[in-house]
Amino acid sequence: MYQRSKSLKDMPQDLKPREKMLNLGAEKLSNEELLAILLGSGTKGMDVLTLSEKVLKVGWEELHRLSPQELTERFKGIGIAKACQIKALVELAKRIGEPYEGVVINSPEEVYKLVKDKVDERKEYLISLYLTPTNRLISFEVIAIGRMNALYAEPKEILYHAIKTSCYGILLVHNHPKGDLKPSREDIEFTQRVKKSCDLLGFELIDHLIINNKGYLSMRREGYL
Repeated sequence: MYQRSKSLKDMPQDLKPREKMLNLGAEKLSNEELLAILLGSGTKGMDVLTLSEKVLKVGWEELHRLSPQELTERFKGIGIAKACQIKALVELAKRIGEPYEGVVINSPEEVYKLVKDKVDERKEYLISLYLTPTNRLISFEVIAIGRMNALYAEPKEILYHAIKTSCYGILLVHNHPKGDLKPSREDIEFTQRVKKSCDLLGFELIDHLIINNKGYLSMRREGYL
């Protein structure tokens, strides 16, 4: 394994992370150098660049899983302040990478605007949106794609993502490619099955929208929920 021959304090000034960013731009820095700038300082016996290299070796997925307290146990010399800095960075990077970060849904109209261009009118789609208690969109999942007027799905496929995202509420959407917006008997029965499953596991089924290229129907507004 290749290792740096010099510690951070022995590096030429213009090769240190902060000066390198000023001279060359952030895009020229490695992940370790970027993390070193955010951490600011190392620990006793370990400079900040070496510390950053050690932290990043565990991988982003593992860093996301570990709590600040676990980080202090995993890396000798890291206190709770630096552990919180690392967790804040990992969470911020995750949120920046999420396509629906900042999207808040407060009405069926907003659901329709979000979803209407994401279905193929030649097929029937079942889509599930997962929300926080403040209606911020956490995840957008296509649960199933069927034929022109037929689609099969089970509540467990919807609830799998609810558990995975630790959401508060669920919004269902499916389209009627060639039909009107009136819910079929199967639509009503499926919605009730999902609602019972949500109630059992502690999630709220906020609404179920039926859409086509002309508009939408809210099953909650129409009294089906």
